[in-house]
This record gives sequence, structure tokens and C-alpha cells, in this order.
Amino acid sequence: MDRQADVVIIGAGIAGTAIAYYLAKGGSKVIVCEKGEIAGEQSSRNWGFVRQQGRDPAEIPLMMESNNIWRGLERELNADLEWLQAGNMVTFSNAEEGAGWEGWRQTAAEFGLDAKILTRDEAEAVVPGNAFDCYGAIFTSSDGQAEPRKATAALARAAEGRGAEFHTNCAVFEVETTAGSVSGVATERGTIRAPVVVCAAGAWSGRMLRSLGLKLPQMWIKGSVARTTPGPLVSHTATWTGVAFRQRRDGTFNIAQRSADHDLTFESFLNLWPFLGSFASHRRDIKLHLNRLAFDLMGGSFSKAALAKELTRHRILNPEPNHTVLNDALAKLHRLLPQTAKVKIDFSWAGYIDMAPDMLPTLDTLDSPSGLVLATGFSGHGFGMGPIVGRLISELILRGEPSLNLDAFRFGRFSDGTKLTPHSVV
Repeated sequence: MDRQADVVIIGAGIAGTAIAYYLAKGGSKVIVCEKGEIAGEQSSRNWGFVRQQGRDPAEIPLMMESNNIWRGLERELNADLEWLQAGNMVTFSNAEEGAGWEGWRQTAAEFGLDAKILTRDEAEAVVPGNAFDCYGAIFTSSDGQAEPRKATAALARAAEGRGAEFHTNCAVFEVETTAGSVSGVATERGTIRAPVVVCAAGAWSGRMLRSLGLKLPQMWIKGSVARTTPGPLVSHTATWTGVAFRQRRDGTFNIAQRSADHDLTFESFLNLWPFLGSFASHRRDIKLHLNRLAFDLMGGSFSKAALAKELTRHRILNPEPNHTVLNDALAKLHRLLPQTAKVKIDFSWAGYIDMAPDMLPTLDTLDSPSGLVLATGFSGHGFGMGPIVGRLISELILRGEPSLNLDAFRFGRFSDGTKLTPHSVV
């Protein structure tokens, strides 16, 4: 393969497919390279929440606009995405937690977001018949949910319908440069020449960028999710209350917990410093593991040849879910929603989240090498942002200026002394 394109996108997750869709709509010749399958990793393995609630203030304008896109996306793509707009609710256990949420609500109100603080009785009206042990809750009625695999696949089909090409099982081994500018990519099937390359490689982004001398601090955090058998209709509001759940149209529940796992690799130590503060404050929620992954991913951080071998060996990362955490989540669901007493776990899965030290994505065009664009580091809440990321990155490429301020998401924040402290309260 010796091809040419206006833009090459590395990665066919929700971000990569949405960028391809908007670029193709704008008339660009786009080629997307994916080492595995479309939405093979975290873009099909997340919870499916599309929430504005609980976001870092820098993300709120993006998510409000993304929410607007989601409302009409099924019609625009002519596809069933299982979109439900029934809100997002998070319970809190005491007045102190409630005061923290009230502070966030006031910030959100400055952007025009419709979040409300609820009493315990008002929370009962949102999720009837619950046994939540809570003091109150925060509720954003305009939030929604969708089915991750369906959404990403629909964006890819729509992009192809406008001329974009998707090459699956086609790993990008190297971003090629000429005189300080991007000139294309070297893939396992040959070279694709292009003046613009977008890195939307999710959990693999940091490793790929290191070969260009760029340091993107990133940790792989493993999240586990389960889907239950169908139960009686309780509520379509996506809810966090000891257990996170959303009830789909068919009555099944997606359930998860805040607890996460980190499988140690060499990257863990290379990126340790930026994450120390965040790990210290969340150490109860993160379990560390030393397993085969540490030995499978030994050389790719230092050698292009080793990275190429890892990319083709691990076409789709498919880690074992934490069954202990998921069984505990099911027990909590039964206790907090007595109507679900008979539902059982039907199947479960896990995926690796591309966590950033401040839990903010990187959305930026670089000066060195020029022509390289980053859309990565979504830290476990990128699914809902997918459509707006696609639009904004396409604007950066086609017009040189996005319609929303992306300063908080610049790559330079990792080296210019910016304090990398997560703001998110969930």
C-alpha cells in the first residue's frame, strides 16, 4: 500500500471515527488506520453514560454542545444508537458532600446547565422504589445514555458513506516526518502519505508519541463492567450511588463500581511522577497488579521495532474483568433496588482507560512536528464527548480555529508548569 490522503487518523474509537466523519463531511480525503477492529477497545467497553454532570468546568461547554449533537445523532446518522435522555443522578451521603455538589452546580449554572440538588424524597421520584442510603442527590435532567458499540460503528459507516476509508488490522508503526513536518505514516501494509496525522490511539497514544520524542503522561486504568439479565423497568436515569447503573431499553442493566485496577508495566514507572498526587488521593479506589502484561509490554516504550511487535500482538486488548468487584456491584444493586432481586450477571467485560494526570483530554495541534494533531487522554469519560471532539478537531484541521476554547486541553500543559490536579468529583 502506497497511498495518499489529506488526513490519516490513528485509531478507530469514538474519537477517531467522529473526527473522520466530520472531516469527510468537510470534503477531506481521510484514511483511518486501526490495529484491531472499529471500537475494539475502550470505545465499546465503557458504561454508555453521556453526561454533562460532574465535569471539570473546562469540559462543561464541550459536553453541553456534545449533548446537543447527541440529541439529533440518531436522525443524522440514520441509526439506532439506543439514545435515551433521562438524566444523570449522583447521590451524596451527608451535608458536606452536598455542599461540594452545590458548589459544582453553581459553576455549572454559569454555563446554563440545568443541574439541580434533590432531597432524599425527590431522588425517590427519579428512581422509584429505591433503598438508597443517601442524604440527597444532584440531578441533570438533560443528560443521557447510548450504546457505545452501536454509536462508534454508526459514525464509521457515516464517514465511509462520505468517502473516508477504514483499514482495520492495520497498525501504524511510525509517524513519518520531513523537515520538521508530518509527511505520513508507516503501517504494516505500507506507507500512507499525508500532511496531517491525528493520534486518537487511546491507551496506546503515549507509547506511540514517545518515538517522536514527545512525552504524553498516561496510565492504563482497567475498568470492569457487567450486563445483567432483563429486569422490571425501574428508571432510565443513569445513576451513581455506591454502584453505577443504567437500565437499557430492553430492561437489562449495565453495572460498575468506582473501583479500578492498574496492571503495572514499564509505563507505570515512566509516568509515575505526574500521577503521584492523584494516586495518593484515590489509593482506596485503585488496586495495583503485577501480571503477564508487564512482561508482554516491556520494550515498546524504548524501541520502534518492539512497539511494532506489541501493536500487532495485541490487536485488541481484552483484559479479564474484576469479578469480585462486579459481584459486589450486583449485590449492591439488589440491595439498593429491591425490584432487581432476580436479575443476574449475564456477561462482563473490561477495558483499559487512557488516564491523564488531570483527567482532561489532550486536544491540540502541535508545532513540532507540525501537522500532528492529538485527540486522546479522555480518562474514562470520552464516550459522551466523541461527537464534539470530532467536530472540533475537524475545525482545527480545516479552519485552523475551533468553535470552542480548547486552551485547557493543550499538550503544553504537561511541560509548562500547569498544576495537573483532577477537578472531577466523580
